[in-house]
Amino acid sequence: MRRILSLLILSLFFVQCSSDDNSNNNNNNDPIDPNPTNLPKLVAFEVGPNGTNVQYEYNDNDLLEVWTETLPGFGFEITTAYNDELNPNVWYYIDSDGVSDQKGFFYDLEGRVFRYLDAQDDVTLFYDNDTVLFEGIIDEVADVSGSMTLTAGGKVSRFNALDQYLTFDYDASGNMTSLNQYDNNDVLIHSYGFTYDNKNNPFYGQYNPLYLVRNIDLFWNFNSINFTGFSGYVYPYNPNNLTAITRDGVITTSYLIGYDNDDYPAVISEVSQGNSYQWDILYITE
Repeated sequence: MRRILSLLILSLFFVQCSSDDNSNNNNNNDPIDPNPTNLPKLVAFEVGPNGTNVQYEYNDNDLLEVWTETLPGFGFEITTAYNDELNPNVWYYIDSDGVSDQKGFFYDLEGRVFRYLDAQDDVTLFYDNDTVLFEGIIDEVADVSGSMTLTAGGKVSRFNALDQYLTFDYDASGNMTSLNQYDNNDVLIHSYGFTYDNKNNPFYGQYNPLYLVRNIDLFWNFNSINFTGFSGYVYPYNPNNLTAITRDGVITTSYLIGYDNDDYPAVISEVSQGNSYQWDILYITE
C-alpha cells in the first residue's frame, strides 16, 4: 500500500497556496478574451498497456475528486475532499485487497500546508522566507528532519535529506530540466535531465497546495526517477509534456507524442529500457 500511496501524494513547479490557485488554468489564454483559442481540457481516461485503465472525475470547480485505477490483478480508488478554500483536505484510499487509509492535510492562515499525516507519516512544516524545514515521522521512521530551499518563484531548488541532497533547475516555463543527486561530501552521484515539448500538459494545475508535500514524498529517500510517465496526476507540476529523460547524459526514457486538434496529447508512445508502451488519453467532452 505504501508504494501506491507514495505515488498518490499529489505535491514542479510553481507553488500556489491561496484559493485562487485552484482554477486549473493550464493554458495561455487571456482570461478576459471572450473567444479563447485553446480551452483547458480535463482528462477523463488514460488507457495504457496490459489492461491498465485510469479514470478521473472532477467536482463542480474542475478539481480532481475521484481517481480510479485498474491494473492487472489490482485496483484502487482515491477520493479527495476539499476545504472551503478549495484546497485538498483529506484523501480517502481503498484498494481491491481491502486495504484502506486516509491522509489529512492542515493549512495555516496563508493557505500553506503546515502538517500532514496518515498511517505511516506525521510531518510538520515550518516556513522561514525561502527555506522550508520539516520534521516528524516519515515511512514510520520517527524523529527525522530535513529542509527545502525555494527559488523566488516558489520552486524547490535544493532538497536536504539525511545522507544526501538534491539540486534542481527549471526552464523559463517552470519545467524541471535537471535533478542532481549528491552525497553529503558534495560528490555527484547521478545527474538527471528532462526535456519537454511546448504544448499544454493536461494534468498541470491540480493539487497545487500539495506541492511541498509531494516533494517530501518523492525526494526524502530518493534513489531513482519514479515520478514520470503516467498516471499523469502523480506529478502534475510541469506545464509542458515530457519528451525524454537522461541519466548521466544517456537517454533512459523517451516519449513520442501524438496530439489532438487542440494540441493536447492524445497518444503517447514510451520507450524505456528497451521496452515500448502506448498510452491513449481521452478527455471530457461537453
